Amino acid sequence: MARVGRRRRVLNDEVRSAAGATAYEAFDPDAPRYGEQANIENHPQVTDLIPRRKLAVLSTILTGIGTAAAAAAITHFADPIANKLPGVSASDLRDGMSAGVTAWSTAIAMLMIAMLAKLTYSLRRHRVDDYAGRYRVWKWVGCGALAMSVNAVVPLHGLFVKCAVAATGWSLTTSGVEWWLAPLALVGGWIFVRLLLEVKESRSTLAILLTGAACYAAATAAVLGFVPATAAAWAGIAASALPLVGATFCLAAAMVFARYVVLDVQGLIDHAPPVAPEKPAVVEKEKKPAAVATSTPAAAAAPAPVKPVAAKAAPQVEAQDDEWSDEDEDEDGYDNRKLSKADKKRLRRQNRAA
Repeated sequence: MARVGRRRRVLNDEVRSAAGATAYEAFDPDAPRYGEQANIENHPQVTDLIPRRKLAVLSTILTGIGTAAAAAAITHFADPIANKLPGVSASDLRDGMSAGVTAWSTAIAMLMIAMLAKLTYSLRRHRVDDYAGRYRVWKWVGCGALAMSVNAVVPLHGLFVKCAVAATGWSLTTSGVEWWLAPLALVGGWIFVRLLLEVKESRSTLAILLTGAACYAAATAAVLGFVPATAAAWAGIAASALPLVGATFCLAAAMVFARYVVLDVQGLIDHAPPVAPEKPAVVEKEKKPAAVATSTPAAAAAPAPVKPVAAKAAPQVEAQDDEWSDEDEDEDGYDNRKLSKADKKRLRRQNRAA
């Protein structure tokens, strides 16, 4: 009772300090039942839960790889461990402990991928320059990750293989894994190609995603038996451990791209094209006369002839003189005629007066 009374007093003090109410208003039915600290703006948003530091991504990858390695070690050393534990068989360690840890970890990783895909889809669908609608791939990623999370705990693919083999009576391999690998490869390959086109802006996401795809490809080769003879003993362990490693890398890729989208929404990603470096201006060196004379002695010895201006004007004058004109003919006829005696006398008088 004392603890209840102390809690009541603390809550009442919070209400009075937050809303400035009196003791009477604190017990008023119409008074607010929560303080200001309970408002939405005082709590982290969904985007705040996305890891922003590289340490979180690195820790996720190391945790997934460590869990897969521990499960593989339990499977490999199941017989020695079972001999030291009374009442425990090797099959209990392989099928119960190792397979259970792997299935649970894979289910958790796929469930987190589905949640991050949903968050990324809710942000990417508002991008204004995505005319092709590439953001819709995140809906398929979320649905596929959710289905794989359920299948990791409840192995539905095994039941599907048994039903298909019993119905058709045909199987390419001994275990009939092609019945679930072929549809998964078709659907998963289509989603994977579209996802590559979506995340190509983030190089780190692209690199991590390709690493996860390589893990799944290696696990598929181990399931189908396409492994070297030297590694045949490890084919079963690789087939059970590599899917968890691939799921871990896919989760890390989803984390990195979700962080990239959040920063892009906030305007913290620079999309400016890279500036090309300017080429230095080429400085033309002055040619030395000696070098020119050495290279072309004959051309340097004989200077280029300079045509006089009169030579250029002479053809034009001749062309003008060759043209026929009535005025020229009249002037020539006036100058060539003989002077009369009266004209000669008049010229002599003018010369004397001058």
